[in-house]
Amino acid sequence: MNPELINAAVTFAVGLIALIVYGLKKRAEKRNAATIVVMDIRHAEQVVISILEKQVVDRTLKDILLENNWAKYKHLFASDFSHDDFAAFNRFFVACTEIADARRRMLEVFYSNLNSKASVIQQKILEIDNLMSPEGQAKKQELIAAINAEDFVFEPNEPRTRILSSLQLMGRLSNTIAFEKLKKLGGIDG
Repeated sequence: MNPELINAAVTFAVGLIALIVYGLKKRAEKRNAATIVVMDIRHAEQVVISILEKQVVDRTLKDILLENNWAKYKHLFASDFSHDDFAAFNRFFVACTEIADARRRMLEVFYSNLNSKASVIQQKILEIDNLMSPEGQAKKQELIAAINAEDFVFEPNEPRTRILSSLQLMGRLSNTIAFEKLKKLGGIDG
């Protein structure tokens, strides 16, 4: 047998195997990405349902999006979705990102308020005459009780307004044909 022919056949076989392995790896990557994005959509929609049921948007809001996996993986689905499908997914995840950012802002303001409140308490305590005396300690306890009884914490409307407007824009993806395609790509039944 001709050594050049054997060498060419071996090179062809190795190349074919490498191509098959690459294709399988890409298919597995797409499947895993689809599964992750489906889970993100379902989680986000559960948070939205919770908001709509409670009719409350405040700092106790669950995190809607831990990571924007759609932005990370959407390139894998370029040949699977139409322009309109991509627009729907993008609109949904942009709204989720806006909600997550507004929630983060609410929490920042809340914790900033707590720090300010703590500073005020410390300052007021230090202003008490004869702090170590029984009268000073009594005044200290009265002050702490009065401030702790006041549960008002400034909550700006801007983050809440952003969340509510984002809820209006996002739509519901789990009822779309594109979502069903994504589930199929992820090998998800039901």
